[in-house]
Amino acid sequence: MAIHYLLRRGVSGGSLLHPIRGLFLASKELGRRPLGSAAAGDAAAELRGAREDVRQLLKATSCHPILVRLGWHDAGTYDKNITEWPKCGGANGSLRFEVELKHGANAGLVNALKLIQPIKDKFSGVTYADLFQLASATAIEEAGGPKIPMIYGRVDVIAPEQCPPEGRLPAAGPPSPAEHLREVFYRMGLNDKEIVALSGAHTLGRARPERSGWGKSETKYTKDGPGAPGGQSWTSHWLKFDNSYFKAIEERRDDHLLVLPTDAVLFEDSSFKIYATKYAKDQDTFFEDYAEAHAKLSNLGAKFDPPKGISLE
Repeated sequence: MAIHYLLRRGVSGGSLLHPIRGLFLASKELGRRPLGSAAAGDAAAELRGAREDVRQLLKATSCHPILVRLGWHDAGTYDKNITEWPKCGGANGSLRFEVELKHGANAGLVNALKLIQPIKDKFSGVTYADLFQLASATAIEEAGGPKIPMIYGRVDVIAPEQCPPEGRLPAAGPPSPAEHLREVFYRMGLNDKEIVALSGAHTLGRARPERSGWGKSETKYTKDGPGAPGGQSWTSHWLKFDNSYFKAIEERRDDHLLVLPTDAVLFEDSSFKIYATKYAKDQDTFFEDYAEAHAKLSNLGAKFDPPKGISLE
């Protein structure tokens, strides 16, 4: 799935972009010490505060798609065949470093970092790894999607040298879309059902040709925003999370809507089609499967402190 569309520049790969002051600051984070019960309670309070500020940010800016993409791209570099942390990649906050932000699949994500940096500054005890995943899950929920069963306590990597190599994220137009999706997502430990369910998040957002090389510069659904106008969306109501992505691909009746090769293949591959057809007909089943898959994705490659994580429910 082309998770890079749900919804780069600097002076050195060893710097952390501070988007508020426009400076590149060396990251000195050393992670967290093991949390006792009182400290875990304080961490939960900070996470709840950050979640509320993310909700207010979403209301003010309609930035749901790019926050979903931010969380997914931090987690989506995971390789189950590598056992050593953080070489395995995954949800570890490495996407805050300029060297990874400059990966081609992450074009534009510096804008997401700019949006949430004030929240990180305010709730300094929340790691980037947690904030990226919290923002992603909250964006889904606030757009009308399912409640994601999230846990927190992810530990951050501390240096840009710990960023994963480029090339682990999906492409939009590979020669063999089904083979490509399986190669990428099986590497993460995900299966066909989870690939299709996660693809459904394309109900949110737009592709912009100047960033990705895909999509129209403007359609009747995007010419007036919200946010910066333009781009091409997968659905007509592209800030609402529902099962319309699957319906639009199945029907293919609207030239204003985007269908990438990795979208079309969901109804062409015999295994993918089982789930895509089901989700087009049954939104409740889609929501159930999506919530489970999103939570699994958000935990890939994460190291938790405390080991069992922190629940906000």
